[in-house]
Amino acid sequence: MNKKLNIFFASLLLFTCFSCEKFLDRDPLSQVGADDFFNSETNATAAVNGMYRTLLSSFTYGQTMVIIPEFSAGHVSHTGSFPEYELFATDSLVAANAWTTNSWQGIYATINSANNIIKHVPEMDASLISEQKGNEFVGEAKFVRALSYFYLVRAFGNVPLKLEPTEETENPVVDQAAPAVIYDQIIKDLTEAEETLPASYADVPTTKGRAHVNTAKALLAKVHLYHASITNDYSKALEYSEEILALTDYSLVGDYGSIWSAENTTESIFELQFDNQATNPLAAVSNANASLLFYVKPENRINTLYADEDKRKDATLVQATVNSTDRIIMGKFPNFNPAIQNLPLIRLSEIYLIHAEAAARVSNSVSTEAYNSLKAVQERAGLTPDAIGSFTSVNDFVKKVQLEKELELLFEGETWFDFCRTGLALEVLPWVSNENQFLYPIPPSQIAINPSLEQNPGY
Repeated sequence: MNKKLNIFFASLLLFTCFSCEKFLDRDPLSQVGADDFFNSETNATAAVNGMYRTLLSSFTYGQTMVIIPEFSAGHVSHTGSFPEYELFATDSLVAANAWTTNSWQGIYATINSANNIIKHVPEMDASLISEQKGNEFVGEAKFVRALSYFYLVRAFGNVPLKLEPTEETENPVVDQAAPAVIYDQIIKDLTEAEETLPASYADVPTTKGRAHVNTAKALLAKVHLYHASITNDYSKALEYSEEILALTDYSLVGDYGSIWSAENTTESIFELQFDNQATNPLAAVSNANASLLFYVKPENRINTLYADEDKRKDATLVQATVNSTDRIIMGKFPNFNPAIQNLPLIRLSEIYLIHAEAAARVSNSVSTEAYNSLKAVQERAGLTPDAIGSFTSVNDFVKKVQLEKELELLFEGETWFDFCRTGLALEVLPWVSNENQFLYPIPPSQIAINPSLEQNPGY
């Protein structure tokens, strides 16, 4: 078997051993030998679908990459006595944590899948795949690789930048790259993907569930907002968010709760597609049933942050009795029997809030443009927007935008990274005492494999 494909093939099998009724339908990969994996458009399609499938794993966005930042933000608790989870919301997180290790391994499995597509699809003979389709597949892989590194750089800081597929016989030692280098690669991948991705696909679930031009632009808006913490240049975040807001393809839904009770709404830009064959691991254990593991932290500050008239409150915080115990559960995972809950990863309301902050920072003022984007999100929530004159400074406005983003994106894995980006975590999260806590520890098991890795400060 081709050694260059052994690890890729194994990682795909780990996450893709079942069929799917949506756009991921394909022949079982166990029936495709790795020696001739990239010998047809059908097999290349299977590789791309398998790459998306890795994003559904409980080690990635299916659970760990969403719930761990929610623990860090103090939003959730675990029904069992597992300090590996609860320590994320304390000042005592240790390096040897199973869930940082799980997420690290899951993300790099996705990156390896993407790297194989980026390398091997362009090597395919023109008689096997059209140039257009090959470019689309590579663009999708670059989007997924960028999405994966965006999580890694925010969660771990200096991480190995792997741009080639892992080979069975190679030394796994890859030096860590500084965040500035990681961001440069993320932006490069997304910019190149934007040039080759299609505008849409054959149907709505496929368009919402795969990378296309607008998903690349939307993620670029978000990436540039974070990258500005290094460059102090918010102009690209403003430019890309303006492009998305100018489109007629998307609109804020009137009923906030329908974003999750329905699928692929007009608000969703990129949404992970779960179904009966690929169920949502987090939804399965976050509802009022005997399998409940994760629930809303009872003493959490978020319980007092929603105004009574805020329509998001009842859709997000749901009272329930589970195993004779009163709980508040996460309302954004209502489809749990079976657990077919989709997960929107990028939606329009976040783009409005990115635009609000970027516009204010670029103009160095609480401009009408910036204010109107915040206002759009507040009005959809049923709130009376703060008067534009009530903001005393740009920093005051940005803080309001971030707190609004917490209410809007609660339980979507964003608040922790957003608060760390500006340092707001030090102000509003009492267990965060220093910036060392902004990053998770590099898994010791990875340092043992790769001694060149340096542990993050404080661990």
